[in-house]
Amino acid sequence: MVGSWNNQNRVFFLLRRAVSVRTGLPVKINKCFSSTNATSVATVATTDASSSSKIQMSSSDGVVATPIDFDASSRVSGSESQILTVLLKTGQVLRAESGAMMYMTEGVRMETSTGGGFGAGFKRMLTGQNVFISDFTYDGDDKSGDTGTVCLGTDFPSKIVRLNVQEYGGKIICQQGALLCASHTINIEMEFTKKLTTGFFGGEGFVLQALVGEGDVFVKAGGTLIRRDLEPGEELRISSGSLVAFSDGVGYDVSTMKGFKNVLFGGEGLFLTTLTGPGTVWIQGQPPQRMISEIARRVPSGGGIGLAVPMGGVGGGSGVGEEEEGDESTT
Repeated sequence: MVGSWNNQNRVFFLLRRAVSVRTGLPVKINKCFSSTNATSVATVATTDASSSSKIQMSSSDGVVATPIDFDASSRVSGSESQILTVLLKTGQVLRAESGAMMYMTEGVRMETSTGGGFGAGFKRMLTGQNVFISDFTYDGDDKSGDTGTVCLGTDFPSKIVRLNVQEYGGKIICQQGALLCASHTINIEMEFTKKLTTGFFGGEGFVLQALVGEGDVFVKAGGTLIRRDLEPGEELRISSGSLVAFSDGVGYDVSTMKGFKNVLFGGEGLFLTTLTGPGTVWIQGQPPQRMISEIARRVPSGGGIGLAVPMGGVGGGSGVGEEEEGDESTT
């Protein structure tokens, strides 16, 4: 009886040990595999991050470069008249309007071209830009440092706003000459107005500037810059010349000013620019053309500025001196 009891205890002990080993083995194996997977995932993430920073993209005119991370490499400074500072690494290209450069540090190289031939330059000229564009690259060494700096300014006291073209459907339509600089993968296309009345009286001409491609653009605007998000069917009427840019899908047209007295004495003219949603619109508070017109209106006409400027040897003083000399000689 005692022997059978001992045998039962021995069998129970062996079964318990087998169960514990069997249940513990998958836990250990799972822990091993989970740690291995975590290590492999971290390795893949590190590889993807390092490879993404080395991805190169080609422009329409064959320029191959690494995209610039403008979140970390760009800074807009100033209040009423702003400037843009961009840090460049080796292999990156900043494409800017010719004549916009304020300074560049050692190691930065500027190369001016038409950006795709005479046809591309002529097309940019019709959109208000220059025929030539400037590409800034960094070819520094250990002496120059890891990055180079390019500073850009505007030809008119302006605000500078950064826009990502992909966030607005891959296309942003701007007023003529609005572009300051952009990624090398951004192209400038011509956007024609759909109606003759819009071209004549819309304040922006028949040809607008369409920015298409992948990357970021920096657009300049006079005075205070306002952004308005329009709902589907929402209409916004603005003064001619105040438009900076609008996203693809916004309707662009003109409408007549209502009221005889408003047309004659309101100062806004006969037509207003009408924008219809959905989409985003950017408006400027001080259009350059309006300021130029005000300056020209205050310049006196008729030859001369109307100020009496005394000149030596001319006037009554010299005549008096001559008479005194004449009296002395006669006496």
